[in-house]
Amino acid sequence: MSTKGDLFRMTIDIPAKDHKRLKALSAVIGKSMREIVGEWIHSKLTGEDYPNAETLKAIESIEKGKDLVETENAQDLFRKLGI
Repeated sequence: MSTKGDLFRMTIDIPAKDHKRLKALSAVIGKSMREIVGEWIHSKLTGEDYPNAETLKAIESIEKGKDLVETENAQDLFRKLGI
C-alpha cells in the first residue's frame, strides 16, 4: 500500500464523453475515478492485464475449435458444468 509520500500528481485531458463514462463506471463499481485509472496504469506497467499461459492455451484451443462443448440453452450449460 502506498503512502501519500509515494504518490505523484498528474493532470490529463480526456474527452467529455470518456469522463462521463468513467464517472458512471466509478459509481457502478464503487471505486473512485482515481482508483480506476491508477489500477489500469498499474496493470499496464506490470503486465498484469495479459493472459497467463493457461488462458493462452485455452484461447488457442478455442481458435482451433478443439475441446468445445455445445449446449442447447443456459440450463443445459449449467448441467454440463455441474452447477
